[in-house]
Amino acid sequence: MWIHLSNESKDPLYKQLKDQIKQQIIDGTLEGDTELPSIRTLAKNIQTSVITVKRAYSELEQEEFLYTRAGRGTFVKATEKRILQQKVEKQFETEVDRLFQLGASLGLSIEEMMTIIQRLKEERK
Repeated sequence: MWIHLSNESKDPLYKQLKDQIKQQIIDGTLEGDTELPSIRTLAKNIQTSVITVKRAYSELEQEEFLYTRAGRGTFVKATEKRILQQKVEKQFETEVDRLFQLGASLGLSIEEMMTIIQRLKEERK
């Protein structure tokens, strides 16, 4: 498991850690039932606080990407690729909905928002 946290990112450290672990689960780098480092070990390895790792692990457990066995450790939850994909799509839908709400509050129409998205898509090519 490779993790890189940046103090220059707009995202808090726990979210960076959570997102990186989640991505490694989704792309298959971390397979089901793989044991993750203990909270203290990972905190030491990536030079962050125990609280940061604990929050990332806790949120991933709430989202059903991880599970914890008392006295044994934290593990990647074995989940079918299809279910993982559904979780990812649901999370994306939530973010898109949030952006649509923001756009509407700024007075943008759906068409204007879609034009912006299309422009950004073209710029990324």
